[in-house]
Amino acid sequence: MKASLIALSASLFASPALAAGSGDASAGETVLVTGTRAELQSGGRLDLNPDEMPATIDILTQEDFQIEGARSAIEAMNAAPGVLAGNLHGSVGSVSMRGFHRATNYLYDGVRMANSDVALRNWDSWSFDRIEVIKGPDSVTSGEGALAGAINFVPRRPSLHAAAGELLASYGSFDTVRIAGDVNLPVEARAAMRASASYARSSGWIDDGDSDSLAATFSFLVEPTAGLSITLSADYFEDDFSTAYYGTPLVPRDVARDPSRAVSGSAGLVLDRAMRRVNFDVTDGRVGSDSLWLRARAAYRLSEGWRLTGDTSWYHSSRLWRDADEYVFNAVTGLVDRGLSLITHEHRFWNQRVSLSSDGRIGGRRNRFAIGIEAGGTDFFTRRRFGRTAGVDPFEPVRGVFPADTPADFATRQDVEAEVGAVSVFAENAFDLTADWLLVGGLRYDDIRLDRRVTNATSGAASSYGQDYHPVTWRVGTVYTLRPRTQLYAHYSRAVTPIGGLLFLSAANAAFDLTTGESWEAGIKAPIGHGRVQMTASVFHIRQDDILTRDPADPAIVFQGGSQISTGAEATLSWTITEELAARFSATLLEAELVDLVEAGGIDRSGNRPPNVPERLADLVVTYRPQALPVAFTGIVRHNGAFYTANANTIRVNASTTFDAAVAWEAPFGTLTLRGRNLADSFHAEWSGYAAGLVFVAAPRSFELSFTRRF
Repeated sequence: MKASLIALSASLFASPALAAGSGDASAGETVLVTGTRAELQSGGRLDLNPDEMPATIDILTQEDFQIEGARSAIEAMNAAPGVLAGNLHGSVGSVSMRGFHRATNYLYDGVRMANSDVALRNWDSWSFDRIEVIKGPDSVTSGEGALAGAINFVPRRPSLHAAAGELLASYGSFDTVRIAGDVNLPVEARAAMRASASYARSSGWIDDGDSDSLAATFSFLVEPTAGLSITLSADYFEDDFSTAYYGTPLVPRDVARDPSRAVSGSAGLVLDRAMRRVNFDVTDGRVGSDSLWLRARAAYRLSEGWRLTGDTSWYHSSRLWRDADEYVFNAVTGLVDRGLSLITHEHRFWNQRVSLSSDGRIGGRRNRFAIGIEAGGTDFFTRRRFGRTAGVDPFEPVRGVFPADTPADFATRQDVEAEVGAVSVFAENAFDLTADWLLVGGLRYDDIRLDRRVTNATSGAASSYGQDYHPVTWRVGTVYTLRPRTQLYAHYSRAVTPIGGLLFLSAANAAFDLTTGESWEAGIKAPIGHGRVQMTASVFHIRQDDILTRDPADPAIVFQGGSQISTGAEATLSWTITEELAARFSATLLEAELVDLVEAGGIDRSGNRPPNVPERLADLVVTYRPQALPVAFTGIVRHNGAFYTANANTIRVNASTTFDAAVAWEAPFGTLTLRGRNLADSFHAEWSGYAAGLVFVAAPRSFELSFTRRF
């Protein structure tokens, strides 16, 4: 707590920070607002408006979450065009986007930490004003790792305009309960405070899958003078899972009692409907976390056209995984083999960002410029124990209990300390070449220091190693306005991403450099049909080089020579059909391919598709609000294309389509909504696990009744 107070004080007195908003994760991007049109407050250090930004961002607002029934971070991310999100053992959330899996940075209120997917949890969406999905390489604004893009979770923050509040209560299938509240309270004319809290619990649709979560955010905004704005915030999150669901193993067809067509491929395995609700975790397994974010921000107008901004963050989280997780069917024994994991995290992070921006003229043309520095540090300790436990029957498992932490039960017993320090310098510029033609550019230099110490908890042997990285990333883009509300845009970007998460790099992998990536994108935003249809369409290409591969002649030799490419197109149409009827349709088509990639044993995977990467995604959301009745109807169709579970491409998870619907009654005392999810009760896999023969089955048909009231 002492460190947090120092960080807060430093932000206020050493470096005035950004005004109430959502950070700067999306500097220089084009904006597509999903659902209702919303103002992008995290437009970056140049304060470009949505029509001036030469790339693609999808924004899902709190209103979108409620209309589409997105209760969690994973459900909210899946609602974004071109995004597939699913569970992942270590982070409870992972994203496949633009042909790349686990190549996305996650930012909280515009701040990103090293190995950001470690901090990602399946947060309750109630805590967030919106989620911004930034497409394509974003290293200039969010640092290393953002090859496919970046996702910024923007919490609810105070407003000076008016007092307001909102309540939510819901109950649904699987004994699922959700209670939440939010209040914004101006204090005189120049200050406001906001508090938001939510609690959720569920018995889960998997046997013995109880879980609960708690979230609370508080923030205070004050504008003591016309040129100074200060925001303080504290956000707390907690989750607890009893015998969490870690996936369903695939089995041979002759073993399955009710084989489905959800999975196919040359491995001859199927996904069995009879195993839909079976839990393979030990009976006393547990997964949980708690985290606290402290923030201080201010913005100070030095003079007309000049502004000094800064942002200080301090973060702490404790996490636990104590479970049997990886499951693989053993054809010899007829049992499901299980892995054991005992993992703890103690994670501390601080970040300080200061920038100076100007809005002036060069040669009579408007020019906006920003330059700044960012520094951050991570202290990370993890206890890691991996072993095996008894195999179990695929249909009636005797799950057992978690063993003691001894060498007999855990072959791998490590205590790992990791420190990451980073200092970054960045600059951005936007110049009006003509009244209709804008040129935008950005440059970033990072000085990253990694130090790791790995101790064998059994023998006591220890090793220390590290690496320094000095990447330079940049981008250039342009926007040309053909006519009002019609823009052509294009950009070219260079990005970097680690071979693996920085906090978990082995000594061998730490010796390698960062992988490099490049991307181009071109698109159009335009109204159609007298403005009733707003279209956004783009084509893109991303290439990642320097990924690890092996020498075909001597597979023991590992070097950086492999590549991965993705080429695709995206389109979104928002159509106001009548004053009562509206629809949004989005589609993504892409081709993702591994290039020059040789794996262990000299097996060439070139030409194969990366895992968890569907090449076809589509969403349709229709809303109908008859003016004569106090009701609203919503229908949602989502199609996820087929994907593979591993580079070998021997197991294919087949395409799936789901249907959701809701009817809301706007009563005098509030709004009652009856919602049905997966109404056709589609049996399909929505994600794959670490093992090639392990998939996550989608939840069955469910219903929910919710009450909301605004005041």
